[in-house]
Amino acid sequence: MMSLPYSALRVLDASQGYAGPYCGMLMAQHGAQVTKIEPPEGDWIRGMGTRHGEHTALDLAVNRGKRSIVIDMRAEAGRALARRLAGGCDVFIESFRPGVADKLGLGYTALAAAIPNLVYLSINGFGPTGPDAARPGTDTVLQAFSGMMALNRDAAGNPSRVGFLIVDALSALYAFQALSVALYARLAGGGGRHLEISLMQSCAAFLAPKIIESRLEPAGARSLNAPAGIYRSSDGWIALALSKETQFRSLAAAIGRADLLADARFDSFETRARHLPALLPAIEEALLGATTAEWLQRFATADVLCSRVNGIAEWLAEPQVQAMGAVSEAPAPMGAIPLPLIPGAGAPHGDWPAIGGDGTQVLRAAGLSEPEIDALVAAGTVVLPPSPARDTARH
Repeated sequence: MMSLPYSALRVLDASQGYAGPYCGMLMAQHGAQVTKIEPPEGDWIRGMGTRHGEHTALDLAVNRGKRSIVIDMRAEAGRALARRLAGGCDVFIESFRPGVADKLGLGYTALAAAIPNLVYLSINGFGPTGPDAARPGTDTVLQAFSGMMALNRDAAGNPSRVGFLIVDALSALYAFQALSVALYARLAGGGGRHLEISLMQSCAAFLAPKIIESRLEPAGARSLNAPAGIYRSSDGWIALALSKETQFRSLAAAIGRADLLADARFDSFETRARHLPALLPAIEEALLGATTAEWLQRFATADVLCSRVNGIAEWLAEPQVQAMGAVSEAPAPMGAIPLPLIPGAGAPHGDWPAIGGDGTQVLRAAGLSEPEIDALVAAGTVVLPPSPARDTARH
């Protein structure tokens, strides 16, 4: 069995929330030893959603395979300890607002002076400069700010939020990509560097086609591949897609409306986009005449691109999902949970850390003596879990 590609890397993850921790989790799933620093109350993502002990669904999605240590960085002793841990790492991840890490003595300049090859990743909402640099940036805020909500309108035309943390997730992916490139450059002799990833810029990269369209088609882009869209069947919803003109002919024949092909208004993607108000009722009326399953069978025979609009439970039950092993049943602290595989990373591995659950191990690995550990505990700088083995070692 081949070793995981990042198995020699050590990462200190001082980020909270979703974007930074998700990037750290990707590092862990590719083999890196990732140590997560949490405040005494734990990363705030542990409290977002229904809580199961010390975990929520969001926390379970972003923290698998890490070790956790609680450090109170409000005290100088805690900040000094964080700097000491950083000294043994290849990668440092933080998600403070711009300038906060510097005040804590954990900024890039301070750490890089002691760790010349350090790859330092900052993730924030709006970037390090400009009038909004210190503004809190959450997924919902950035969906609104970036134009994403305006692009994602409901049936009544109202701006709508994507119902999951899309901005945080894509920012984590861009961050992981940037880290991977920086680590390759370091391997080639390029040394360390500071990477700045903002949720705002990640949205811009993700929405690049729409940003370009705003200049080229200021009056509004036409509908792509009309009449692609989501339609009601007699018992649910079905999504239709078209990528070439012949598929409209197949669609018209499959729904029993070959007469639409004789109408000049519907003879190309461009003309159909201009005349959608005349075309959509015909398709909507036809699709209401049969069940989703019936349409899927007809469309498969006619080579029409389509899918049932699944809920998550329906997707998990799809034969293709099961055949691919796309989701595994992972034993979590509260019982087995469905865990999707990360593309390219192989089978998920590692456990989910309790708040500070690995503190003793982390401190010993960093070379702290038992008296030093005792002093940090006594001062409240670190909070360690009960450990009979440690108590035995001390007495």
